[in-house]
Amino acid sequence: MRPAQAMVRVVLIDDHPIFRSGVRGLLGETEGVEVVGEASNGQHALDLARTTRPDVVVMDITMIGMNGLAVARSLHEAGSTARVVFLTVNEDRAFVDEAFAAGAQGYVLKRSAGNSLLEAIDAVMAGRRYVDAELRTPPPPAAPPETRPPTASPGGEGGLTGREREVLRLIALGMTMKEISNAMSISAASVDTYKIRGCKKLGLRSRASIVRFALSQGWLENENRLSSLAGISHPM
Repeated sequence: MRPAQAMVRVVLIDDHPIFRSGVRGLLGETEGVEVVGEASNGQHALDLARTTRPDVVVMDITMIGMNGLAVARSLHEAGSTARVVFLTVNEDRAFVDEAFAAGAQGYVLKRSAGNSLLEAIDAVMAGRRYVDAELRTPPPPAAPPETRPPTASPGGEGGLTGREREVLRLIALGMTMKEISNAMSISAASVDTYKIRGCKKLGLRSRASIVRFALSQGWLENENRLSSLAGISHPM
């Protein structure tokens, strides 16, 4: 565990603002962690690292222009003391080797960010390397069709209704009850009802747990998955 008095300064780099917003919300709920800058591309990441001098750079690998591996190499060559944690969808173990060769200290899959990102930050701040648990051992064999657990249909995770899912997704994005009410054209009381029902179905007890579930379901990974609701304003 890191000392309670040690504030970890984090820069967050990802070219999907919706996913970035969710991760920022997760880190913002964590005592001792401060997001001191955000960027959507590699060059801006280098600029931020120079001006903010973060302890940790949390960064995607695949970005337009300079990719994350190139950024990590540049930071290493420039003598930056920032620890690099890649937060990526790339599950090929070859990428893990490339990441560490480029100077990274951590490798986390986006789909497990809610459970693993904070562990990774603690580990690299303690001077250890961190690899997502899903990549540490060979994947287990697939279950036979008759014993494989049922998979939730899109939009129906955990038995959620469409409105419960959308309310929880917008909460994970950092929107207030009033903003969600306006965006969905429903009353604030209805928003609260959908939130309570959704949280009860999923066993969620805090905004941080809602963010973690949203990350695990991929709700925040791609702007193209946004609802078509008019007038929604998302934080950048």
